[in-house]
Formats: sequence, C-alpha cells, structure tokens
Amino acid sequence: MNSFKQLKGLDRNVWIRFIGEAINGIAFMMLMPFFALYLKDKVDSLWLVGVVMAVAPIASVFGTMLGGRLADVYGRKPVMVGSMLGNGIVMIGFIFFDTFIAFVILSAFMGFFNSLFHPAASAMVADVTAPEQRTEAFGLLRLGHNIGAATGPLIGASIIIFSKSVIFMIAAASVIIYAIVVAIFIYESLPKKERKDSLIEQEEVKEDIPSPFRVLLQDKVLLIFILTGVVISMSFSQTEGMLPLHFDNELKHLPPEQNPFPYLMAFNGLLVVLFQLPISSWCGKKKIGTVMLLGTFLFGIGQIAMALFPSFFYTQQTSFTMIMLILLVAYGIYTLGEMLISPVQMTFISNIAPEHLRGTYMGASGLQWILGGAIGPLISGYLLDLSLGNVMFTMLGVGCMIAGLIYVAIDKALTTKSNIPVTKKEKVI
Repeated sequence: MNSFKQLKGLDRNVWIRFIGEAINGIAFMMLMPFFALYLKDKVDSLWLVGVVMAVAPIASVFGTMLGGRLADVYGRKPVMVGSMLGNGIVMIGFIFFDTFIAFVILSAFMGFFNSLFHPAASAMVADVTAPEQRTEAFGLLRLGHNIGAATGPLIGASIIIFSKSVIFMIAAASVIIYAIVVAIFIYESLPKKERKDSLIEQEEVKEDIPSPFRVLLQDKVLLIFILTGVVISMSFSQTEGMLPLHFDNELKHLPPEQNPFPYLMAFNGLLVVLFQLPISSWCGKKKIGTVMLLGTFLFGIGQIAMALFPSFFYTQQTSFTMIMLILLVAYGIYTLGEMLISPVQMTFISNIAPEHLRGTYMGASGLQWILGGAIGPLISGYLLDLSLGNVMFTMLGVGCMIAGLIYVAIDKALTTKSNIPVTKKEKVI
C-alpha cells in the first residue's frame, strides 16, 4: 500500500509514459519471442541470426551518444517524438523486405532510433521526479511495459500462425501512436536555464555539456559501473533474443509450437505486473549495492537453470507439461532478479548525474546495453550453431554473480568516501 501512496505524487509525464509503455509492450512482445525464430527461417545459419541482432546495438552507439546530447541541448520531447516516428517506419520495412542484407540495414536503423529515445526519456523521468521517488518511477515504467509483456507473447502465438505481417504492422502503428501521444500530452522537462543556455549560447553549452565519452573518462565510477553492467546486458539480450533458439536446439522431442519461450515471457510479464511496484518500493529503502548483489545472484541462478535443464529434459523425454512447470519456477527466479536489478540501475545513474548532464549520463550508461547487445548475439550465434547454448547461458549466469560482487564494492566505496548512502546523494562535477 505504501508504494501505491508514493506513486500518487508522481508527475503526469511519468504516468503518460506508463500508459505508452503498456501499449508498446503489447505490440513489441507480440513480435520479440518469435523474431529470432523468424530470422532462422530466412538466413543460412544461427550465426547470421546473431549478426542481424548484433547490428542494432552497434548502430545504437551513434544514437545513444547523439540522443543524450540532443536531449540536453534541445529538450527531451523532440528527441523522443522523432525517434519513435523513425522506429515506426523501420518496423513497416520488415513487412516489405525479406533478405539478409535488408534485415541488417533495418536492424541498424532500429537500433539507432531505439537508442535515441531512451536517454531522453530516462532524463525526463529524472527531471520531474524527486531523488527518493526515482526507483518507484522507473519501476512504474517497467510495470507498464510488462503489462504488455504479460499478454503480448500469447497474442503473438495466436497471430503468427496466420500472418507475420500483422504483428509487424501492429508494432509499427503502436510506436507511431505513442509518438503522437508524447507530442500532444507530454510537456518539455529540460530545466529552463539549461534550455535557454543551449539555444542562445551554443558555444558555452559545448563547454558545459561534454560528450558522453568525455564524461566516461572523467567519472571513473560511471565507467566501472558501465563496464560491470556489460555482462548484465548480455544476459538480458541473450535471454530475450536467443533463448528460444536454445530451446529449439535442445528440446528436439517437442514440436515447434511447443517452444516454452513465449509462455515464459508472458509469465515474466505477469510477475512484473504483480510485484514490480512493491519490489521497487523496497529497493528504494535499501543500499544499491545490496539490492544489486541479491538481484544478480537470482538472475544468474535462473540463467544457469535455463542453460542446463533443456538437455536433461530431452534425455529424459520429459513431457511438455512437466517442462513448463519446472521452467516456470526457474524463470520466476530469473524474473525476481531482473525486477531487483533494472530500476536500481537507472536510479544509480540518475543520482550520480549532475542535473544539467542527466541526458548525457543516460546516453553514456546506454553503452553497457550497446556492448552487451552487440557482443552477445555474435558469441551466442556461434555457440548455438555448435549446440553449446548450455555453455553460453552458464557462463552468463556466473558472470552476473561476479558483477554483483563488483556492484557491492562500488557502493561501499562511494558510501565510505561521502558517508552518505548512494541512494540519497547527488553528485556534482
């Protein structure tokens, strides 16, 4: 109940984004569980599937660096609207093109436009939310996305039988509608002083707003946090993108329509809908390092289970019902770790960023998702071609646990240095 009372004080911009995230969640999660399997049927190897999926995060380097800087100079709203309109056009492109080269190009543009959106949108949330409410605010947005994630995969499983084009069209329409809603109803949140400086005194702004790469070199805490987060992002991207291929490789006794992944994704979304808000509220009262340690260990255990169980199920010829029961428990552990990790990561970045550099910091923090999303598919595509998905997901699980230990060390070092908990401090450069 306390978490819901705290949510009443959130700004209207956050609530509008919550509604938009729910709509987009339905559309995108109709598509994503089947995207890798769809590509598998169109290209010659799983490694090429990995190439297509790796191109998006590589291209997003440019969008992330540009998006955060543009958000700090020209405002959050125009960057958000432009990125979503561009992404809608790209989604329509998947309907009309059907070759490997076309997929690579479309994936690149999708990564670019996606990465433009997130630094501006995250900075906007930080602009309008008090530091003590940011974990709840980011948790609310995850809740919105996962309202869609709870239903989208099941709807997609029904529609994909008849037409893949319908799913791409729904996803594109959703993004474009979301852009229109943002353009009409969300107000610009860039602090007026910074906006005036950026428009009137461009040369001064260039000094005040360094590039994200310069920010990384100057802020060692941010750099260590991002490098540590690469293994977390690899785990997210491979579980959401390549896990259905791992199941397809290992569970050879099941027909394709009984691939467990869409049902696990729907279960993941349902758990987030039910429990993200109270978990985010609890996280907001704890030290970031402690929460990250617990989250990464649960996250890692879930991935190791996903790595090892499928081959066991095949050797034992386990029934689909029993497979689903066991995997739902394992994925529940994974999801609990995810719910602990995600909002706290964004809170950490929000809290160490100076007010006038929030967009830039959010853009720099996106590098962990870019690196993990680019490296992961190339490695996993190669290993999955060799039927070594069990090795890949085990390594990722262990890596997440090691990352948790590093997060604790970062949190302890900052707390010792300032005698102020990281969750309460604002950093000034």
